[in-house]
Amino acid sequence: MKKYRLEVPADAAKKLGLDKTDYSMWISHRQVVVRPSNVSDMVPQIKFWWYGVLAIISAIVFLFAVSERRMRLVPFSGNYSISFASIILAAVSGTITFAITFIHQKRKGTGPAKNFSWRSLIPLVVACGMIITFTTMAIFWMISQLFKGLILDPYTASVLVMLAVALTNYLMINLAMTLSSGVVTNLMTVMIVGGVGFSMLTNSSKNWWQHNFSFLGTAQNNSNWQFNITLIFSGLLMMMLIDYLFVNLGQRYSGWEIQILRWLLYGLAACVAAIGIFPNDSRYHVLHDRISMWLIYFMLIMIIVVRWCLPDVTHQFLVVSYTIGGILTADYLIFKVFTYLSLTAFELIAFVLAFAWILLLFQYIGNLVSNNVIIFPVEIKSVPTESTEEAVSTEPKAESGEGQVAEKGQA
Repeated sequence: MKKYRLEVPADAAKKLGLDKTDYSMWISHRQVVVRPSNVSDMVPQIKFWWYGVLAIISAIVFLFAVSERRMRLVPFSGNYSISFASIILAAVSGTITFAITFIHQKRKGTGPAKNFSWRSLIPLVVACGMIITFTTMAIFWMISQLFKGLILDPYTASVLVMLAVALTNYLMINLAMTLSSGVVTNLMTVMIVGGVGFSMLTNSSKNWWQHNFSFLGTAQNNSNWQFNITLIFSGLLMMMLIDYLFVNLGQRYSGWEIQILRWLLYGLAACVAAIGIFPNDSRYHVLHDRISMWLIYFMLIMIIVVRWCLPDVTHQFLVVSYTIGGILTADYLIFKVFTYLSLTAFELIAFVLAFAWILLLFQYIGNLVSNNVIIFPVEIKSVPTESTEEAVSTEPKAESGEGQVAEKGQA
């Protein structure tokens, strides 16, 4: 039976780390697939102390606080409760863990963090903190509804707090190790939907919708800071995502058209953040309205020019874009000219459509970036049958020069 050897270029061997990891090869759908022999080498390795140390410290802090207040039993919900402590400690510990993991990867030049700029750290950390807070609040509220009146001794309560913090830390480490444009887009989506939804649920006036959508950010709403901070950091996170996508996109595509789209997106993100910075109070009312209109103008301009500014744009994407642009235009005319829609309805429709189109655009650009792969030429050479065993016994594991040789399908 004939045997073959696969010659891998030196650059590819360096990226794969052939000297450190054993690789295997198999045939799948007429393709040669090469991956680490040990599947665990493909999964991020997370050691216990990375997420366990801060969890244990959090449990000790909680137990000390309970002892200081001389609490013999700790309620599950309410002030000075298990859920209250878990939410606060998980948010603090989780953001610290994410930041440490991101910084470590960035300094070592390993993992996906190396592809992100340092200025993206703060928006990412704030987004993680907000998402942890929203998520843990929802989870503990649901549990408190299932186990009403639950109280536990301080030691059992401390263990629950430790588990909640440890799980959060583990997820944050895994998030930092698998960061990508799609993950950041999902973070932005969860932060915007969670922040706006939370502001709707917790605002002081249940009839806020009778005023306008921007009422959620005014001083008349006791939870206005949640709405405004959500918009501010959503804008910053959007800028960071734009920076990441277009830096990587520039490795394959270039031209003034892409730069126009990039700066239009920057302008859109700046408007989102500015709406949170300048709420619709009497002092900033005129400026707030103008920024809101600028946001719509940026959207409509991008929808018009996307045909020429977006590389490899598809007919399907253009149809969706023009449909959304037409609905936005009709929404504005029905509100402004015919005065049929209320201000709240106009703002909500515009917000949902604009947000949906931005997500589609980021997803499309993310696909262009992910398809920007490096292709290495390889050679498959026949090894004479009679000299196979000799070649196997004398072949070195790593060769310098043109490339490295992997025997029996190792690459």
